[in-house]
Amino acid sequence: MNTAKLYSVSLLALISLGTGWPQQTDPNANKPSVFLENNRYKPPKPSNARTIQGMVKDQADNPVAGAIVQLKNIKTSKVVSFATKDDGKFAFHELFLDADYELLAKRGDLTTPLKKVSLYDTRKEVTINFKLEPPQKQ
Repeated sequence: MNTAKLYSVSLLALISLGTGWPQQTDPNANKPSVFLENNRYKPPKPSNARTIQGMVKDQADNPVAGAIVQLKNIKTSKVVSFATKDDGKFAFHELFLDADYELLAKRGDLTTPLKKVSLYDTRKEVTINFKLEPPQKQ
């Protein structure tokens, strides 16, 4: 046998066995499995805060714009006021879950009864609606 025939036979034998030539596999096989960028989706962390929202209405069930809703943190005695929007709505965000709150609404000489949200109320979104009433005569 001459050298050229021996070389071509050897080459065919290597090709048929699948050794000696790199095989084409998954194109992603050479990519690293470690990601150095921090752009993967992370679900939002659960909030440890509470929102108290609601609406102030008059005796005829119409929304009251400009009513003052007062929120008092019983633990700190801090009072925060919010003027209702044109639709009568109010909202207090990022409130502590471990505190009791008292709320009331006023507009002129009209007031609402005091409402409370307890620290034992585990809801993170609390809805309280108020109805303005004339002052009680004693």
